[in-house]
Amino acid sequence: MLTSIVLVTFNKLDYTKQCIESIRQHTEQGSYEIIVVDNGSSDGTPDWLAQQVDVRVIANAGNEGFPRACNQGLEQAAGDLLMLLNNDTLVTARWLEGLKTALLSSSAIGAVGPVTNAASYLTSIPVPYRDGEGMESFAESYNHSDPAKWEERLKLIGYCLLMKREAYEKAGPLDERFGIGNYEDDDLSLRIWLAGYKLLLCHDTFIHHYGSVTFGENMQQFQELMSGNSEQFMSKWGFRPELALQIRIDLLGMIESEFKSKGPLRVMEIGCGCGGTLLAIKHRYPGSELFGAERNEAAARIASAVGINVFRSGRPNEWAIPDGTLDMVLIGDAHAYAALPQSMSAVVRKLRIGGWIAAGCANRRFYRFSNRIAEGEAIDTSLLLTVNEAAAVMAEAGVGGLRPALALEPEGERDREGIILASVRDDDVSDNERMASYFVLLGRRSAPAKSVGNAFTVSKPNKQNEQIDKVIQGSLRSEQQEARIPAAAGDTVGSVEEIKEQNDIAFTGERLVVNAEVKTQFRDVYDEHMVRYTAAEKYVSGLHVLDAACGAGYGSRMLLDAGAASVIGVDIDAESIRLAQRDYGKAGMVFMQGDVLRLPFADGTFDAVVSFETIEHVEDGYAWVQESARVLRPGGLFMVSTPNREVTNASNYWEEKPFNPHHRFEYSIGELLGDLLREYTVEALYGQNWIDDSQFAAMRWLRETNEMTVEREACYRIAATGSELLPFHQFRSGKPMYIVAICRKRMGGA
Repeated sequence: MLTSIVLVTFNKLDYTKQCIESIRQHTEQGSYEIIVVDNGSSDGTPDWLAQQVDVRVIANAGNEGFPRACNQGLEQAAGDLLMLLNNDTLVTARWLEGLKTALLSSSAIGAVGPVTNAASYLTSIPVPYRDGEGMESFAESYNHSDPAKWEERLKLIGYCLLMKREAYEKAGPLDERFGIGNYEDDDLSLRIWLAGYKLLLCHDTFIHHYGSVTFGENMQQFQELMSGNSEQFMSKWGFRPELALQIRIDLLGMIESEFKSKGPLRVMEIGCGCGGTLLAIKHRYPGSELFGAERNEAAARIASAVGINVFRSGRPNEWAIPDGTLDMVLIGDAHAYAALPQSMSAVVRKLRIGGWIAAGCANRRFYRFSNRIAEGEAIDTSLLLTVNEAAAVMAEAGVGGLRPALALEPEGERDREGIILASVRDDDVSDNERMASYFVLLGRRSAPAKSVGNAFTVSKPNKQNEQIDKVIQGSLRSEQQEARIPAAAGDTVGSVEEIKEQNDIAFTGERLVVNAEVKTQFRDVYDEHMVRYTAAEKYVSGLHVLDAACGAGYGSRMLLDAGAASVIGVDIDAESIRLAQRDYGKAGMVFMQGDVLRLPFADGTFDAVVSFETIEHVEDGYAWVQESARVLRPGGLFMVSTPNREVTNASNYWEEKPFNPHHRFEYSIGELLGDLLREYTVEALYGQNWIDDSQFAAMRWLRETNEMTVEREACYRIAATGSELLPFHQFRSGKPMYIVAICRKRMGGA
């Protein structure tokens, strides 16, 4: 079967020579023809092409533009398969065989494309090579046909596009209104879908792409061309390509952080555009049922063509989806539902109990917006929300465990897919909110009142002793709910009184505060801290306890109420100590200001030291371990927790500053144990928020590089564990986000 390869050239002869030579080297002779359409090059390209006996040349007197030149070449093509290939590419071993295998695997497939090192729309992959030899070696190991790596895509990028002739002829030629080029491949892709064919991105086939060769020397011209052609696209289709065709990798990332299993999901995207994000979900979770709401008729028509069950209305009561049946709802622009709380509640009711919702909102506190408002400029603030405003509406609608992610996105730096540029950890919200142009809130549908309502913290009860500790839910609803606070490794804990809320204190991300804001907007952080203190309660009965870096003081009070003989809470912040004494002070306990590295106590003063989320804040972690051991009696208890750098800062070296601005450093598991074992014996080691190794990007890339299956078998995957403390021995090939160690001071210690 003959493949006609069409190249368009406009100067850049060196690239053209390399491209054609790579075709000759890596493509079976007799299986292809090369057609070059030259757009009036002046660098010797026409003369060189004239000398190539295996190249058919169409010479234009001037620059006819990319779409027009492609059409000229395709009109002369003799093959049953038609290839558009940029002249700034280098094809590789088995490139055409891999693409043809995918294209011809089904009559439903109309066009396919490869992955590369430099291209838009999530078609690029990380590569290890630095020269041509390395590239060839990489491609040789990478290019092996694997149907599991074929992904349906809303559009393919025209740097390398292989089509069936019948699909191309039904869709029609490239639209020449796009002039010099850009967006003509978007346009063609959509028309192929509407003609009844699918598009596949072949993750099993790699070619090299230099990228932006034509416009690299004049980026202003490129930006002007992009803007003009976006307008042309809008006038033709009735929607913006950069919005309706985008893949929301910010929302996808949040989904993948929660749904570790790759089983099918029932997912609804409100404002789904043409369906790019839902198609990406379909690839990641095969067999998923996809639903979309899209009021733009042209976009909805395309979404239907790609296999999405589309509703043309934005009103939940008009969607043929029973309440309580969805696993996930995505809302890319949630301001409309935030303005109509009853609509948000109706959306949330579509979720099963524990189902997830991710809502993106334009941030009213973004400094560019707030500055313009302050200067008196008329801005429609109904389209803008703060994190607090959006969280309040979602909490009222029945969403719990809310946590935000901020998109730090200077104006003008989004690419044409609208990809999120950077995100920050949940506890950085107050410090970074003004730098975020938009934010995403993630939460779960809570259970009705008088049931176990927080899906983050449901643990399996111990069969011998089952207790449910009452805590204030702290949502903006008037009715109280119950939540289970899990014990360490399933052990029983003592009864906890309702914890006083400090609603006049703001949570900055550094010291947890028990208040309504934290319980609604930072529920997962709240649960993590409560689980640790609840686990500590079973150890402290009758003991003299130091709560080191006690912060707001709620944990110290919990330990005293659990039966400790006395508790001293120490924190370096004087104001926190004053407020802790005000709200949690009680006979038998003392709050005092102090530095954990220089404690004002004699050797062997305490029976137990509790130190949760402290060690990462001090200058020298081992110095704190030593000081904690000094003030403990021999055999005394030390309970310590800290983030696991292997999850929270996996790309960072020890000496590099963590992403969390409040932390001096973060330990790996081995590093923490190395310091602890110098002073203590470790009785037990627990983790919170366990994550399967197969979800780490580095692991996935290494396995792909070594031609290994990326996805783990379902029976071996670690399901989401939430805040529950679970022992290390229960897990293989996984890492926790937080480490909790139970230690005893060595009997021979000082």
